[in-house]
Amino acid sequence: MNINKGKYIAGLLAATLLSAGILSGCNAEQKGSTAQVRRPPDTTDQTSTGTGGKRELTVVKDSKPPAEQGIAVQRIHRIDSANIEKWLSDQELEIQVTTLEKQATATKEAQYSYSRFRFDLETGKRLSIEEQTGAGQGEVIKSFLSPDGKYSFIQTWKNKYTAVNAIKNMATGEQHEVAVDNYMEVGGWLNNDSYVLAAGSMNGRGEIWNISVDGTREKIELQDSEVESFTQFATGNGTIYYTDAKNRMKSFTPTQSRPTLLATDVSTLSLSPDSQRIAVSTARSGGQEESRLLIYDTGGHVQGLLIGKGDLLSHQSWSPDSSRLAFAVYTEDKGGMNGIYIFDTVSGKVSPLGLSYYPVYPLSWNPSGSRLGITVDDKEKLIVTHIVDFKK
Repeated sequence: MNINKGKYIAGLLAATLLSAGILSGCNAEQKGSTAQVRRPPDTTDQTSTGTGGKRELTVVKDSKPPAEQGIAVQRIHRIDSANIEKWLSDQELEIQVTTLEKQATATKEAQYSYSRFRFDLETGKRLSIEEQTGAGQGEVIKSFLSPDGKYSFIQTWKNKYTAVNAIKNMATGEQHEVAVDNYMEVGGWLNNDSYVLAAGSMNGRGEIWNISVDGTREKIELQDSEVESFTQFATGNGTIYYTDAKNRMKSFTPTQSRPTLLATDVSTLSLSPDSQRIAVSTARSGGQEESRLLIYDTGGHVQGLLIGKGDLLSHQSWSPDSSRLAFAVYTEDKGGMNGIYIFDTVSGKVSPLGLSYYPVYPLSWNPSGSRLGITVDDKEKLIVTHIVDFKK
């Protein structure tokens, strides 16, 4: 999503972050001191104004030192005119470079060309990728690796609305084509052995398929008249999550066609890779002026306090080990939350990553979760990708 409201600062202030080392958190509760009600000791030389049995409010330091807040940044890489297509390893990634060929005129839109490269962050070397392996002219191949990495669900898009689907055994290279018509790219791995595809249709919701790693498929029934298409859809640990037309988050399984209501006023949802938490941004409804970002468990229970709020919350991205959640916030009020933030599930802290800039591509973690890619608009370079290296 491209935000054109206001003027955003498309930089991370690398020098500031590196010199600071640790970025301060923005958690609502400060752990350095707590307010406690204490009875003053019964001594003749006490200096407080409380006497006898009176109770007074005294601010006392915690007995334990506060936990370290924020995150540590080691280095920030910059890649001009490029966005991240996918990570190939912890230090190598596939990027797409955008080049302006012709400026826009009063009657014609600007013209761009696109080229792909294999890019090494450590050496800075680029290797041109002429075309995707196995793809014909005009075709686009997308692959989705199973949680254990043994299989891949592969879609070869012939055009905008038609795809050929297959399951690939990563060890042997063997592929099984799946005879399912595709209209939408909505789905995910239910577990290590099956992929759920909500194929979509020009008319209504379309079919939902449970596709096994041997290429066989079985239709999944969903009894819910309140959903015509899936705008929010996630799968994991044997369960399917989605939102209906009334912004309600629900779940069901291949053997349970009637869904379970989990939460209301849900705008977006993002299931963690370990399928234990769901990041939910709320819809701005019922007089609510701001969207909020909350963490739910898979049973629909809110975990702790809200971790973010603003006019727009988007691009939620879990680290591969589910320990961190990166997300973007835009708020018209400059005194509110703006920019990229990191939520740490262990400490419960939320830390800002920079000043007021907003991503125009999904936030992207490398396989180990030690790096985060952020792509923003840039006046001179069209787009710029910043890759943040975190200290271990």
